[in-house]
Amino acid sequence: MGLSGPSHEFEPLATDDEQAVIVAMESTEPHSTLDDVLDKLLSKVGYGRFHTTLLVLCGFGWLADNMWLQTVAIILPRVQEHFDVDDKWIGSVSSALFTGMMFGSFFWGNYSDKKGRRLPYTMTLAITSVFGILSSFAFSFWSLCVLLFFLGFGVGGNMPTDGALYLEFLPKEYHYLLTFMSVFFSFGAVMASVLGYVILPYTSCPEPTLEMPNPECDLASQNRGWRYMLFSVGIVTLIMLAARSFCLHLPETPKYLLNNSRHKETIIVLQDIAKFNGNHGVDIQAKDLQAEDGSVLAEDDKDARDTALHDDHDHDASEQDGLLAHAALPDVSSSSMSNPPVYHRSLSSDSRPARLSVGNIDDDDDDDVASLLREDPLAILDPKVAASALIKQTNSAWTILMSDRWRRTILLVWAIWTFTAMAFTMFNVFLPKYLETLGFEGESAPTRKDVYWDYMIYSIAGVPGSVMASYMIETRLGRKGTMALSAFGSAMALFVFSIISSRVTMLLSSSAVSFLATLLYAVIYGYTPEVFDTNIRGTAVGTASGLGRVAGIVSPILSGFLLTIRMTLPLYVSVAGFAIVGVCILLLPYETRSRSSSPAASPDMTPNPSSS
Repeated sequence: MGLSGPSHEFEPLATDDEQAVIVAMESTEPHSTLDDVLDKLLSKVGYGRFHTTLLVLCGFGWLADNMWLQTVAIILPRVQEHFDVDDKWIGSVSSALFTGMMFGSFFWGNYSDKKGRRLPYTMTLAITSVFGILSSFAFSFWSLCVLLFFLGFGVGGNMPTDGALYLEFLPKEYHYLLTFMSVFFSFGAVMASVLGYVILPYTSCPEPTLEMPNPECDLASQNRGWRYMLFSVGIVTLIMLAARSFCLHLPETPKYLLNNSRHKETIIVLQDIAKFNGNHGVDIQAKDLQAEDGSVLAEDDKDARDTALHDDHDHDASEQDGLLAHAALPDVSSSSMSNPPVYHRSLSSDSRPARLSVGNIDDDDDDDVASLLREDPLAILDPKVAASALIKQTNSAWTILMSDRWRRTILLVWAIWTFTAMAFTMFNVFLPKYLETLGFEGESAPTRKDVYWDYMIYSIAGVPGSVMASYMIETRLGRKGTMALSAFGSAMALFVFSIISSRVTMLLSSSAVSFLATLLYAVIYGYTPEVFDTNIRGTAVGTASGLGRVAGIVSPILSGFLLTIRMTLPLYVSVAGFAIVGVCILLLPYETRSRSSSPAASPDMTPNPSSS
């Protein structure tokens, strides 16, 4: 998928406007005017080669996430054998990885909201590849856990940042592709299981037989398969990092730029995407960024404008290596502003223009400012009001998430991510070990090759789930119906797996779990960034993903404990977990599937009648 020549670079198209414009106020409707305006501009730019390339490159992050999770699950029995670890401690390997992922999710999600999406896009895979390769040289069980923790810190940032990044470049009518991108998540499991099938049966300690129930094994020379697995997956991650670095010079997302009042750069990026796609007829002017009522905020103070632009560039110096290294800011003239109402404000030379929303004001600490802005949005043009509002920008994402509008949604989303991770991890992490100890009356005990073959089938069964999800979410089921169906279906399939009586029914039921759980994850990964506004998206997805990682930390240890009581007990806990997820999904207040196929014809989100 390599792109050659100058097409790697973004070059700006000429514009006619001379004045930078700033949206004065977001709409107080459930979805902001800012997002509506940009959605229309992204639709005008259209879908093309840029978006297809970015789909693959962002998909690499999701592939790496699941590939490492499955790799650790596959090597778990071999690591236990190598370091002679007790059953109650072997789950620490997966828990170390999930702990790193938790910190990575919180850190990179919050960072992407404050500093932009570009640095996490590269650094997450860089950290993952370095510590992935180093982990293959671990000299002890606990050194392996430490290295996997740092690996998790890197790979854990992919889920909250890559989905948000891709969504913010995507025309609204193509939002279903965010759900389709989860097919890469399934490919990660397939890649890990294929490598496990090819490497581990031939590079591990000899298997016990009737003749030799306890065969001798030289761990240093005969049990190196798990090291080869870690090293191989580390190299695959490094290749994906190289593709991200050289196949596309990624600009900052237009939604992030516009939310941070970097309007000239927003115009440049949108026009460059159109040019990259071969759509040279697209011409976007400053007037296109105005709200539906025509209101914009024009700056007269050149020093303030230059100061703001300088500050915005300083906060992300890496921007200079991408789009802006090859793009001069366009000159814009007032002639393109065809009679919109323009509001002026006076700014000192050290002030910074900003677009503020009512949601950015902390109601508890500054009720007067919040009330004034709700009654008269243009009051933000008053310097004193603006100064009071600016103070409240710090940690505003948490304030917005806990507001009346978002509180129910974020709490339910957190519960969905947490219980889904708990239920799936309990089943998935110990599946290879469970299969090795599984035996049916009248059937011979499975060999390791049989186990890795069964696990590979289990992983492949998840791939159609991602594809099916991208279709189902656009039917009458919508996002919520698809998630609820797959959650309750996963619970049913897991229950069947717990009462299996033959290898055939085991394969069928485990494949059903893989298909339905992957379908569920696919929609969750798409719904979460889709339902939240741009200014809180990274934080919302990052915290949700982080809580999922917390569940991932606890689940392996809890599973190890439950396995010592009864082999099927973790399965029953997983059944209950998926059932809880289904109930939480039904309680979600918003369905994000548009009522109309036209993005301009209907709102982004449809509230449930019962929640209105």
